[in-house]
Amino acid sequence: MFSWLPKRRRPSRDALLNEGLGLAMDWGDDWLAPINARMRERHAHLETAELDALNDECQGAMRLGHETVYAGLQGNGTAPTAEALAAIVLARYPWVNPENLARLLHQGVYYAAKTGRYARDP
Repeated sequence: MFSWLPKRRRPSRDALLNEGLGLAMDWGDDWLAPINARMRERHAHLETAELDALNDECQGAMRLGHETVYAGLQGNGTAPTAEALAAIVLARYPWVNPENLARLLHQGVYYAAKTGRYARDP
């Protein structure tokens, strides 16, 4: 019927995961909140099981990134370099794009400082 309209392509799994990781790292009320509802609003074709799997993987990537930053700050008082963080995160989550890697590093440092999780004895 509307053959002249361009067909909408389903985003790749990597694209969905990076979008979801970006949502997982949203500031404010959505911080650390599940991404399922927000992803469903954007991608109505996703089934509940797919949304759950995306949420689990995105939350896992975010936790690994932040915990890696915290561990570096706790251990030697400095955050890992962007390259070091990328090596650790990409070994387990090879789909994470450079923009999300940078956000993981910056948010990890920010929240470590805000919560005092890396405070060292003087």
